[in-house]
Amino acid sequence: MYLPSRYTIVSGAGSSQYALVAFDNALRHAGIGDYNLVKVSSILPPNCEYRKKIDAEKGSIVFAAYSSATINDVGKIFTTAVAVAIPQNITESGVIFEYSSECENTEDATRDMCCEGMKNRDRIYSEIKSSAITIHSESGKYVSAISAIVMW
Repeated sequence: MYLPSRYTIVSGAGSSQYALVAFDNALRHAGIGDYNLVKVSSILPPNCEYRKKIDAEKGSIVFAAYSSATINDVGKIFTTAVAVAIPQNITESGVIFEYSSECENTEDATRDMCCEGMKNRDRIYSEIKSSAITIHSESGKYVSAISAIVMW
């Protein structure tokens, strides 16, 4: 059994004439383009330490709870967001919520979900960290965004 001990929070955006390249550019912009992401459900492991950057070797498999969107409709706006509730008792697990929408308050919604998720678990959080990015579609191009909590 593997239990990640570090995490970081990132968001990025990218564009291209190809949807998958736009997504890859968003990953690179977020600083996670050289890692193999395994999408996981939304729990922060106990005793997990925050890091500003991933210090794992390039090409490593890392775990990520993330929200992403790729659009190519001219004039459309989309936001991706993630939030993590850090438990006051670090021996307990925290919660992560990820969300994407056309709403302006997407990041606020993920923070609110963290509050409710901790309340549902009868846990007290010491803080909530979050990240979001908004993309605007461009004529003739795909635009992609990702917001992620990456754990390794």
